[in-house]
Amino acid sequence: MLNLAIALTLVTIPNHAVNAKGTAASFPWLFANGSVTSRTMTTQVSDEVLTRAGYSALSQESALSTWRASRLPEPNPGVWPSASSLKAFGIAAKVDRVLYGKIVWHTRSIWVNTGPKTISTATVTAYVFDVSKGRNVYSRTKMQARSDEKPKVNQVVEAILYTPLVSTKGDDSTSQEQRAVQLGLALAYRDWVRSSLR
Repeated sequence: MLNLAIALTLVTIPNHAVNAKGTAASFPWLFANGSVTSRTMTTQVSDEVLTRAGYSALSQESALSTWRASRLPEPNPGVWPSASSLKAFGIAAKVDRVLYGKIVWHTRSIWVNTGPKTISTATVTAYVFDVSKGRNVYSRTKMQARSDEKPKVNQVVEAILYTPLVSTKGDDSTSQEQRAVQLGLALAYRDWVRSSLR
């Protein structure tokens, strides 16, 4: 049960791109490690990616209830949803695209000149499934992003996201995980967003 993205998106996303290309769902996301707050950030960021690409995002509540009402197999980190499950979900949810994938966090303490520092790496595998074609039309596998990425990377990410990057706080592993997944998802979907806007 913990493997499904069930958190609600808590950010208001600007409306300028909504529904220009259709509707999409950001679900299901598979997780390994990571706090509940970090998992919530995954759904928030993927909804922002959809909106930036010109799609109206189906709410997480609607996505979860549609998945369950369709009696589809519950995804888990070791078993990807099948193309037939994603197609059935997309049809039932009345969406054109489904963003889904897997996030694996590795949070640890490293030694720097001033002493120990907590960082997190998010390894992101991200897909876009075209419901009408019944197949993935975009993929990025095992993209890694560290919570302490350089400013140049942060500028690229900020061009994709609406909300600012999470400020990291010393030993707080949750803020490190959140920032890492923001960076990872934005980098993983950057090319898809750019091609959607052409």
